Amino acid sequence: MIKIFLSLMLFSLSLIGDDLLDQSLEELLDVESEIKVDIGSRDRERNFLESRSPVDVITSLDIERSGYTSLVDVLRYFVTGFNAPETSVADGTDHVRAYTIRGMSPDQILVLINGKRIHTSSLLHMNETIGKGSSNVDLDIIPLEAVDKVEILRDGAAAQYGSDAISGVINIKLKGAYQESRVSLHTGQRLEGDGRELYGSTFITIPLKYDGFFNLTLSAKSQGETQRAGADRRVNPPKVYTHAGVPESESFSSLINLEVPTYGDLLFYSNALINYRESSASAFFREPDENRTQFQDGFLPIINAEILNYSISAGFKGVMRNSIKWDLSNTYGYSNFHFFLHDSMNFDLDGESPTEFDNGQLSFIQTTTNLDFKKEFKNFNLAWGGEYRHEDYKVIAGDQYSYFKSGSQGFAGFMPEAEVIKERDSYALYLNSVYRFNKKTSIEGAGRHEHFTDFGQTTNLKLSLGHKFLPELLWRTSASTGFRAPSLAQASYSHASTFSSSHSDDLVYKGVVRPDHPFASALGIEELEPEKSTHITTGVVYQPVKELSIMFDLFHIKVYDRILLSDDKVIDKSCVEDIVDGMDIEEIRAFENASNSLTDGLDLKIDYHYELGNSSKLRHSFWYNHSRTRLANSEASGGLTQVNRVENGQPQHSIRFLTYYDVGDFETTLNIIRHSQFAQVMGDEVYNFSPVTLFDLDLGYRVSNGIRLALGGHNILDTYPDKWSRSDIRYGYDGIKPYSRYTPFGYSGAYYYLKVAAEF
Repeated sequence: MIKIFLSLMLFSLSLIGDDLLDQSLEELLDVESEIKVDIGSRDRERNFLESRSPVDVITSLDIERSGYTSLVDVLRYFVTGFNAPETSVADGTDHVRAYTIRGMSPDQILVLINGKRIHTSSLLHMNETIGKGSSNVDLDIIPLEAVDKVEILRDGAAAQYGSDAISGVINIKLKGAYQESRVSLHTGQRLEGDGRELYGSTFITIPLKYDGFFNLTLSAKSQGETQRAGADRRVNPPKVYTHAGVPESESFSSLINLEVPTYGDLLFYSNALINYRESSASAFFREPDENRTQFQDGFLPIINAEILNYSISAGFKGVMRNSIKWDLSNTYGYSNFHFFLHDSMNFDLDGESPTEFDNGQLSFIQTTTNLDFKKEFKNFNLAWGGEYRHEDYKVIAGDQYSYFKSGSQGFAGFMPEAEVIKERDSYALYLNSVYRFNKKTSIEGAGRHEHFTDFGQTTNLKLSLGHKFLPELLWRTSASTGFRAPSLAQASYSHASTFSSSHSDDLVYKGVVRPDHPFASALGIEELEPEKSTHITTGVVYQPVKELSIMFDLFHIKVYDRILLSDDKVIDKSCVEDIVDGMDIEEIRAFENASNSLTDGLDLKIDYHYELGNSSKLRHSFWYNHSRTRLANSEASGGLTQVNRVENGQPQHSIRFLTYYDVGDFETTLNIIRHSQFAQVMGDEVYNFSPVTLFDLDLGYRVSNGIRLALGGHNILDTYPDKWSRSDIRYGYDGIKPYSRYTPFGYSGAYYYLKVAAEF
């Protein structure tokens, strides 16, 4: 029987390529299968190096050897051009990280799980951070142990998937059948002795009849805070109060993924995700004041967040008698962000003020129903279908003491006037076709028409072409139009609280008003329209030998009517009293279609792997990204702070040099990361921060079949970013927050960890 099986295997390999017949049996058994992807085309699964659009893949093995416990960190580790700063004293953004691709906005990235759209976070990033004014999917809700691979499409895809897919698409593929159950434990801390992390995860798979499966993943994480703040010189003697660094948090995640074959070709599939997280960070320390009844020696407001996300997706797929494949699914997603505040007070209540507050909630619901069809012909494949999506956004007021007059210090509660229930529906039809002229040339076209109940209709198109000039040289190019509907949060969010002033070194009371608010109209701000875009990509994939692949792509992205949160506008208080009940608001902001933006750049990626004479393996991966964004009309786009954040707030050049070296049961992973300079405005002056190079190392040993021990570290040389080159109490070289919020790798220093994983 074994001989027959091996003969059949050798015969099958002969159909793939004659070069495999020249290898020994041991070499044949060790051949790695090519990585297949779904993203970027509704055609069929294909080799990611054969894609007509640039696609990158991160496998579960890559994730394991990165040493990270967060999906955001994994993408930042592997994907050049993916940026996810760590912030502090930034309200909700301390708890849900914003991230970007190619220096664009976080809400211009579409995220899918098993090809289905997942809901965004209800949080709107409102502080002076990268991603200000946007919402994004909270990727940290997904337990890594459940992930089989992550596919990243670096191309516009609104014509294929709808709103948000302007800068790219992230598709998270969950583990399916033929997996091993496993358990893992990770612990580590920062070189400074803080930031201790404990992470445990279990993946259990149960095979079902006829290739069905039931997979369950459970994970829990405890994250200690890091403290890199400077002493507060307003206190005598100066002392560290304000928190600057990674927040303290605890989280729990559960994910179920299953497939159950039923009668005939009918397949039922479903996945369900739930994540609950508690996180704690601070506002700025309030200096002593002997005239106060409470906290005469000063106080540090602590912002606590309780964050709940869950998503349930289910569907049926099958094949009709005429070989048309169909897929009917529904996905329901929910996000809730609940603000609490303690160790604070409302100055206007003085001695009557409570010290703990319920500051209100943000919630977002998204329900998506899809019906998809596919039909394969000899040289022509056709896909078509429709989508219905319902969205519901709510702002729920806090307790009355949290918003009375100036509100609770650190983060004022949402007022009853800010409460809103906003809903909308969208209906879409799409058509996607692929035609193969021959083995060398193929062309793909996609069109999507979508109607939104709040702003109307949009039609988008995409055309992509792939041609092999040589068997080892693929040229690919694509051109597409796209759009992003204004989020319900951008259209309906309003809030007033204490922030750092953009025009002075003081804390001032700022207000955010809805675009349809009378005061926004008085400032000339109109109701929001969707962003529109054009995206052009062209490049080559060169594979001279099976061990080497080179990908080079140029891209050009233009966004029209880009939605930005306006810069702070100093207002005449006497004009505001009738609108905001006489509250002492000094500056105001609103969302607007502020400007057009242009993003250009290139990606160069080289992968080379080979086997050495001593049965060891070596793999090198080099990736360079250059991305540059410019606003078409700086004056219309806002002031210096906003223009600089969009154009220079993120590194325009980044490099990853990843090396895998395996000898027997020993595994070594070294990742070298290079970020170019970036800039941030403070006090109407631009400050530049120097380039940095970081080193990550993972040393693994497979003790026995299924058991792996790993010792490693991130930023192992303990590199810190530049401090502010200014003298200021809050933001200065020796100030309370000496590091920029824009820093792409944070400012907590080296982290070292120990990890054990076992399959069973």
